[in-house]
Amino acid sequence: MERSTDQPLDSFAVFLMTLVCAIWGGAFVAIKIGLLDLPPVGSAALRFLLTTVVLFFCARATRAPLVYSARDMRVLFLLAALFFYANLMVYMGTARTTSGRATVFFYSQPIFLAVLAAFLLPNERLTLRKGWGLCLALAGLALLFLTKTSTGREPTLLGDALVLSGAVATAVQNLVMKRTAGRIHPVALIFWSSLISGVLLAGCSWAFEHNASFIFSKRAIVSLLYLSLISAAFGFVAFAWLLQRYSATRVTTLVFLAPVFGVAFGWLFLGETFTPVQLVGVLGVCAGVYVVTSSNVSPKPPVQKEKEPLAA
Repeated sequence: MERSTDQPLDSFAVFLMTLVCAIWGGAFVAIKIGLLDLPPVGSAALRFLLTTVVLFFCARATRAPLVYSARDMRVLFLLAALFFYANLMVYMGTARTTSGRATVFFYSQPIFLAVLAAFLLPNERLTLRKGWGLCLALAGLALLFLTKTSTGREPTLLGDALVLSGAVATAVQNLVMKRTAGRIHPVALIFWSSLISGVLLAGCSWAFEHNASFIFSKRAIVSLLYLSLISAAFGFVAFAWLLQRYSATRVTTLVFLAPVFGVAFGWLFLGETFTPVQLVGVLGVCAGVYVVTSSNVSPKPPVQKEKEPLAA
């Protein structure tokens, strides 16, 4: 059942979304490992096609419907188109800018969602407190990747614009998901997005990466399994479930935590540096997330007990 009021997230929602962000943060490490043996677009195609197979059997096991009315199927195809576009723009844009700048621009999506939700969703209010929290988290995110953007390689405006357009598409996709609450099962949402995106990405890989080599080493297989089963099948479905039941602005703001985990996992598994500047950025992101997810709402008026009639 959808929670239509703009209430602070409960402890379970915060825990589940934090877990999802940790998984998505680990996905950056898994992608880097997988790209050592697989081409980028082909790797993405394999990831989402495998996710599709897993979600198909998951839907059969849980009896989650995958086919809906013509109206809802059009919504599913729209979500799939936005999902495909966002992933394609991220890959194309990152190739034309630095990884740090691409990450900053992509994770600016909660800002776009918060602004759009204030106009398109009836119970999403962009309060002053939420606005300050979003700005604080975004500032921390930019600071977090400040050292990575100062590489001496001048990023191109085109690459930044492509990644930013992918972030906008993701924000619109999340809004559409929010409006499907109570009508379309979360498994169906990710199934169709993965299926259509996987097919389209496979076509793009065939057209542009036909000379690339696919080496299915142990590390490539582990990377694909993590990205498809844990990051996509579990992470995306859990995110869609949360998005349908809680405030879209509050849930999406927690996405700011994903790059925080990404930096930590990069330091832990890939030996990347973790500077004091990045630590300050982490604290800024956490503070911004706390401000938004715990912002005050108008308390409900207390229920007044009826006065007992005076004894005669």
